[in-house]
Amino acid sequence: MSSETKPAVLLVDDEEDVLFSLKGLLRHEFELHTATSGDQALEILRQHRIHVIMTDQRMPGMTGTQLLSRVRAEFPTAIRIVFTGYADIKSVIEAINNGGLYRYITKPWDPDELVDVLHRAAQRFQEDAQRTRLADSLKTYVQDVGKTVNDLPNGADLISRGESLLQDAMRLLES
Repeated sequence: MSSETKPAVLLVDDEEDVLFSLKGLLRHEFELHTATSGDQALEILRQHRIHVIMTDQRMPGMTGTQLLSRVRAEFPTAIRIVFTGYADIKSVIEAINNGGLYRYITKPWDPDELVDVLHRAAQRFQEDAQRTRLADSLKTYVQDVGKTVNDLPNGADLISRGESLLQDAMRLLES
């Protein structure tokens, strides 16, 4: 995300007035998408790159926990948040265990806190994406170095001696 790009947030609630209130609060800070059901949310996720999904827990057809379990399986990079007016510990545990929950927010929400949580969730998305890019780059680099060393005369010997030196260094560090 560049500095001009707003984080994409998907809000899911079966109550239109809740979505209307959230849009009023968040429209200047985020690129908003809304859904009134779990199925509609999954369709939006298939069509747009969503950074953060925030869903109500109690909805007809598919609970927030069920939705987030599917999101975790199909869109694992999306940061997942449940918000609900019904704080039931069983639902919280289920959401954490099955949905890979980032946060659990109760209704009514504190507007400043909600904006802050969503910004932190979007930042987490960015950090996770950066870690993945760096890991991929490192893997490619190590593969390239390995190929280069293997192409050198006595490359296999160099690798073997390097491994031996590394093992000696590890033994020294452990003692």
